[in-house]
Amino acid sequence: MSDLLAFARRRRGYLIALLYVVAGFAVVLALVASTGGDLGMALSGWFTGAFGDGYNLTQTLADATPLALVAIGVSVALRADVITIGAEGQAIVGAVFSTALALLLGPSASPVVALPLGALAGVVGGVLWALPAAVAKLRWGVTEILFTLLANYLAVSLLTYLLRTVLRDPATNASPQSPPLPVPSQLPMLPVAGRIHIGIVLVAVLLVALWWWSRTRQAFVLDVYGSRPLLAARLGLTPRRAVLTAMIVSGATAGLAGWMQVAGVTQRLEPDVSSGIGFAGLAVAVLGRGNPIGIALAAVVYASLGTGAAGVQIVTGTVPTAIGTVTQGILLLTAALALAAVKITGRERADSVAAKAEVAA
Repeated sequence: MSDLLAFARRRRGYLIALLYVVAGFAVVLALVASTGGDLGMALSGWFTGAFGDGYNLTQTLADATPLALVAIGVSVALRADVITIGAEGQAIVGAVFSTALALLLGPSASPVVALPLGALAGVVGGVLWALPAAVAKLRWGVTEILFTLLANYLAVSLLTYLLRTVLRDPATNASPQSPPLPVPSQLPMLPVAGRIHIGIVLVAVLLVALWWWSRTRQAFVLDVYGSRPLLAARLGLTPRRAVLTAMIVSGATAGLAGWMQVAGVTQRLEPDVSSGIGFAGLAVAVLGRGNPIGIALAAVVYASLGTGAAGVQIVTGTVPTAIGTVTQGILLLTAALALAAVKITGRERADSVAAKAEVAA
């Protein structure tokens, strides 16, 4: 019994975070019940709508792909205790850069050239939009949370302006959007039911890379920085390097996700090209706890809440499809609360991490 209590004390931050998530889903179940829907039928409908056949499964995986990609970068930043919520704006700017390059290359470019350059343009756009927050934090102590949040709004305004001016499609007046991307710049679709592009393969590779990197000394020292910056400096990781690394990696993956959205999903630049993947990716990173398998599972679960909503409505007949959006919103809130709770364990774990670092030094 004493061992169990000791374990609970050591992990109480994670236990509190788990309780937040469970409470969030309990709220959703209460909402379903309040509409007169049967909970068992609702869960069955959700599973059918999200995973019931090859097409539904493909759509869920397609929606989960950019979420996992954003979460990879955010999880690296969270290791350094850098809380960036600017992935939404970084994805938008990445999509803008990749679209501009694709239109510049035109239909005569080879896909072997157009696709890597498009991905690189997305990465550059995301990084450039993330760097000012890192500079402001290092030079003037500006919190990255506020800076990246405001940068999201600036990115939306920039996107709106460009879609009404230089990137506007002259062939349509219906809505602000860019011309379609040339075929060589579009991501090929996998030969399966539904629409899922080959970008999912790249995300799988990056998840494996995250798994490998998380076992390196660099990842360990970054963990140390998150709790003991001065000790991390003795190990060779300065605050400047830690913050820049966190912001560059998170910006790069968000920009890459923006490229995937425009090259593999919308196939043209639109006002809602990001579709909330930046904020959702943060939730996935928190729920996945930086673990590649956890990130993949959290991304699939989060995406399934949207794709399975139609199945819930069909089966129950009373629960609207908006329950998916409501559930995702509640999950975002619980993820934010969970992040605050996990910090409790992070601080308490700092002494043991510091002791290991002293030995490593």
